Amino acid sequence: MLKKAVPSALTSMNLLCGFWAILINDPVISFYYVLVAIVFDFFDGLSARALKVQSMFGAELDSLADMVTFGVVPGFLFYHHVLLDPADSIAIMFAKMLLATLVPVCAGLRLAKFNVMDSGKKGFVGMPSSASALMIISIPFLGNQWSDVVPEIGNYIVPILFSLLMVSNVPMFNLKGLNLGLKANIYPIIYAVTMLPAIYFLGWLAMPFSILWYLALSIPYALMNRAD
Repeated sequence: MLKKAVPSALTSMNLLCGFWAILINDPVISFYYVLVAIVFDFFDGLSARALKVQSMFGAELDSLADMVTFGVVPGFLFYHHVLLDPADSIAIMFAKMLLATLVPVCAGLRLAKFNVMDSGKKGFVGMPSSASALMIISIPFLGNQWSDVVPEIGNYIVPILFSLLMVSNVPMFNLKGLNLGLKANIYPIIYAVTMLPAIYFLGWLAMPFSILWYLALSIPYALMNRAD
């Protein structure tokens, strides 16, 4: 009985981190909470498989937690710390609210599709909500550093692009697959090895870079899988 509670407890910690990220509503501290939530999200499924206690209940709870942490939280933080401007007219404010709302809506669609298709074992169909969330919340987290790298228009392109990637049919490799054999893990291995120097040289800028690199590596992965 205790074994069955472990994955659900980890998933609940994911949800707790997401809710606290909203309560704190700080571009830096909330970012850290989401990072911790990603760790819990990684280990809840891993523990369920290791303990052989996978269940429909756990899958549904995981999706509900992900909806909050990787859907609501990034849209909320992006609106409050990137888009919101007290000088905006009502029409512009409403347009910005719709832009921020695109993130949780697409995350919800992506998570529902994931459950129905039962994807993620060999690879994902569309960008995982956690990867999209990490990219989007990197913008308010990095603040001035991000604006020095990307022009302001990027603040509007990023949430649109990564929301659409979540609901796309583009095949992407699964970093949590841990399939046996070198061939099955070639893309995760390349990703992990190449990210080590990126973290050293880029520091926190490695966060958005890690998602862009994941997207770039998924292009040859998608071509190979479509060829199959």
